[in-house]
Amino acid sequence: MKKLISSIVILFAVTMMVFSIYGLAQSNSKTNTIIKTDPNGIVILELFTSQGCSSCPPADVILSKYALDNRPNIIPLAFHVDYWNHIGWKDPFSKAQYSDRQREYAEVFNSSGVYTPQLVINGKYELVGSNEKKIAEIVSEEITIHSNASIKIISNTLQGDQLLVKFNAFDEIKTSKINLALVKKKEFTKIKRGENNGLEQTSYNIVYDFKSIALNNAKENEMTFKFLSNWKTEDFIVVAYIQNKSNGIISTAIKSEINF
Repeated sequence: MKKLISSIVILFAVTMMVFSIYGLAQSNSKTNTIIKTDPNGIVILELFTSQGCSSCPPADVILSKYALDNRPNIIPLAFHVDYWNHIGWKDPFSKAQYSDRQREYAEVFNSSGVYTPQLVINGKYELVGSNEKKIAEIVSEEITIHSNASIKIISNTLQGDQLLVKFNAFDEIKTSKINLALVKKKEFTKIKRGENNGLEQTSYNIVYDFKSIALNNAKENEMTFKFLSNWKTEDFIVVAYIQNKSNGIISTAIKSEINF
């Protein structure tokens, strides 16, 4: 009988210890969750991709998950490069300008060259765009970082075939620039030639146009994009973000729907 009572006491003590540890773990988990949802943090995901690259579709899928999640402070952007256009399929979204932007990053990261799919996160990290686990780890870290920089899109309205974007921005770093991107939310393509021949792909957050100006901390700035008459405003967003011209680091960002 004494042995039975002793066993019950030990079992009760072990049970209470397990619950205590579980409670502490839950408390820490909640704390971590609060930190990771810091509204001051932002993440810009710049994917350099191509419909002519057989390694790119998995990275495009990962980017689409972030696009469909549609968080205000995690903004994915797909820059379609043009240097794969010669191998059988010309990517309809590709521009030499985006290949040049990727080469600028190669200089920042002291890379020997460029490749696809390459993902650049907040101008700080570069990695293969299909490495989903590592991407998630970096996003979780970056979203907690507070910045004193600020940017606001005051309005973006159509004036004939021009989209007029008004915005203001501030950053203590005087060498910063403001990037603005006209982004189409999604578009379907049947790829008929090249390495991805036969693939039916829905691309997300495609950069249609991209412009940069020097930061002047003015109360109001303006930028215009050409906007074709057959385009629908609800299919596009405008993304603005501040980036250090010297080291490529992105400090803050914002996205906005297009108003009539």
